[in-house]
Amino acid sequence: MQRKTLTVAGIKTAGLDEGTFEGYASVFDNVDSAGDIVRRGAFTKALGADQVVPLLWEHQAHDPRAFVGEVVEARETAEGLAIKGRFDLDTEQGAAAYRQVKGRRVTGLSIGYYVTKARRTDAGNELLDLDLAEISVVSRPANDRALVGAVKSAAGTPTAAARSALARTRHRLVKSALTEGTPMPLTARLERLTKGRDEQLALADSIIAGAEELKRDLTADEAADVEAATEKAADLDTQIKAAKADDDVLRAASDLAGAVGTPGAGDGTTDASGRLALTGRAGKAAAARIVKAIPERTRGVKALTAGATTSTILDSTVYNEGRPPTSLLDVLTTRTVTPTYSFLRQTTRTLNAAPVATGATKPTSPLTVTPVDGKLEVIAHISEQIPHYVLSDNTNLEQFVADEMLFGLHRAVEYQVLNGDGEGANLEGILETSGVIVQAFATNILTSIRKAITTLEAGGYSPQVLAISAADWEALELLSVTSGATDVRGLPVDAVTRKLFGVQAVVSNVLPAKTAALISNGAVAVDTDGNIETVWSDAVADDFAKNYVRCRVEGRFGVSVFRPAGIVKISTAAA
Repeated sequence: MQRKTLTVAGIKTAGLDEGTFEGYASVFDNVDSAGDIVRRGAFTKALGADQVVPLLWEHQAHDPRAFVGEVVEARETAEGLAIKGRFDLDTEQGAAAYRQVKGRRVTGLSIGYYVTKARRTDAGNELLDLDLAEISVVSRPANDRALVGAVKSAAGTPTAAARSALARTRHRLVKSALTEGTPMPLTARLERLTKGRDEQLALADSIIAGAEELKRDLTADEAADVEAATEKAADLDTQIKAAKADDDVLRAASDLAGAVGTPGAGDGTTDASGRLALTGRAGKAAAARIVKAIPERTRGVKALTAGATTSTILDSTVYNEGRPPTSLLDVLTTRTVTPTYSFLRQTTRTLNAAPVATGATKPTSPLTVTPVDGKLEVIAHISEQIPHYVLSDNTNLEQFVADEMLFGLHRAVEYQVLNGDGEGANLEGILETSGVIVQAFATNILTSIRKAITTLEAGGYSPQVLAISAADWEALELLSVTSGATDVRGLPVDAVTRKLFGVQAVVSNVLPAKTAALISNGAVAVDTDGNIETVWSDAVADDFAKNYVRCRVEGRFGVSVFRPAGIVKISTAAA
């Protein structure tokens, strides 16, 4: 069951029967901090089910005493899910909860729900159909961005006093969230965003201060100005956090380059951080370039030379948080290197820092790094013979061949990155690297993976991605409470973002049976020369005489494992 919490500022109890209140349990069309958007109509089926929705205290469904009342009326309005609740005043807990709400010491409502229908869009994860399980009164709202218009006049619109209270509370909550842990401006971009945010906060502060000095509520215009300034400040703070995250990524990449060394230094080769552009929109673009490389004569125009193209494969696309990657190569860092290169691999990490008395010898912490020579290996394949006129008469066939050739290359690269044995032209894959930690099967797949996460975290590493086979992911999601899911929380899987215990999971179809891999940040990089070469030709055997063409797609790749101790090879089932 999932939850969303809303601030119920100015919750209405006056003028109602003793023990009752009105408020908004959910707001429509608002992007919350989790990237979810509840759409109007999401509660239609739940409200039509004609079942009593319990009113709980702090979601404590395991405690019968926490059932402090019930929802006596719920309806969808243009703004959200409006409810009327009634506390059970015959119980000590119900009466106490009502006193807290009436005294405005508790100002939060939170819904407990199950998602039955959702849709991912550019705007966020749209929740279209929700099964409403319960509504709780909570003391500390978890989602300060969704302010509830809870106080209603007889006409059904916010009263002036209510809107004033809403605007003030929204501003207070947003300001509190912004000023706690706000990153210091480090760049011109951060300085500009921070200045703009602070100006909006100051504007709202001045309006509220003026009303307080006169000991009155905000007027409608003042409330509107405070609301607008608050929303602008919140939006600017979101941009500040994004800018700070961008700076952190660049700083981490710079630190890693400094520690590992820049390949090809002095020969004009630059080191770039990105991802292999073989999937998603970048993959489609690469496929389009393959189609364009088809010799013109296969399109009905005479030409004298074979077609060829070289595609740059570093993906510069900005990926929205909350959309699960479709491949391990979408997650791992990619470096552009020379055909032969070297990197440093950490083989020993013993941290012995300790208090030292005056005059005593300081302890030594062995941090052994070993130079490793690397070489880019060619990974390639060729299509079968394609009749010239079949290709020229069917434009969809061109795209089909391009997509399949890229997918085949992607699959081969991912296999080598994970499983290559280092023999001959094979890469030395992640799972075959000496020093990788092995997690034996423990009780069930969920326990085994959690122990692997613990192993990395205990060593001071931050888990980045879990590579898991489709069969193992299915087995994991089908776990029940009796067969492995945690009794308190249920299965710790976020199905929308495909995360397990908060770690991004990626389904890989090239993993060995009963095996998964947990990789920490900065432990691995995929090396490449930055290009995929595509050649269409009829100069193979007697293809020219028989009017056939073929397509060849290839690239050069390598793997750098910087920290084997930051990788765990997991047994997902008993041997």
